Amino acid sequence: MAKQLKFSLARLGITVRHAPVRSGKSKGKQEKFHQVADAYLREAKVHKIRTLEELNRHWSNYLEEYYHKTAHDGIREYYESLDVAVPAEGITPLQEWNRDSRPLTFLDASVVAEAFLHHEQRMVDRGACISFQGRKYETRPALIEFKVEISYDPMAPETLTVRYPGMEPFTAKPVKIGAFCDKSPALPVSMQETEPENSRMLAVLERKREQSREKITNAISFGQFRKDGGAHV
Repeated sequence: MAKQLKFSLARLGITVRHAPVRSGKSKGKQEKFHQVADAYLREAKVHKIRTLEELNRHWSNYLEEYYHKTAHDGIREYYESLDVAVPAEGITPLQEWNRDSRPLTFLDASVVAEAFLHHEQRMVDRGACISFQGRKYETRPALIEFKVEISYDPMAPETLTVRYPGMEPFTAKPVKIGAFCDKSPALPVSMQETEPENSRMLAVLERKREQSREKITNAISFGQFRKDGGAHV
């Protein structure tokens, strides 16, 4: 049996009892019920049930109208072992249930829900926080350096309920670090490293290359002018 299930049953005051090893008769109730379930599934297959909702509806009808109202051999054997007379038509599970005069114990839905939550223990640090699944959660300063119990739904682990003796249970919230609490504050824009848009060296070389080309072009033009008009100078 899973550890979590044992814990939940203990919270509800339910005692777990295991049948002796190699004691088939002590497990006959479960085996018989499995036979009943198998018989229903054979009927469901013939009925060509297609949806889970329809399967559950017919299963409820099978239990309430057939199984609970059919004479049970196990009940007959129990009373006969006590030398108690049993009617010829037998005793049904529904009749045996109604005969029992012991009061039922009803539990509040919140108690049942809390029992089936997962429970763990955590130590509250000097910042009044606990760690859970890689995140920090705020508790209360009065619990600093005390061990507390947390409960949570495994399907929604972001909500934690903290419990400590003598203190009303409360919900712990994840720690939110604001802009002024960041360990590494942002540098001013003027001090931040920026990626250059171009290479200053290559830009200078390109300007120099243009100047060199311009000088060569002017020299060629002046040389051509001397060549064409030199006789008139």
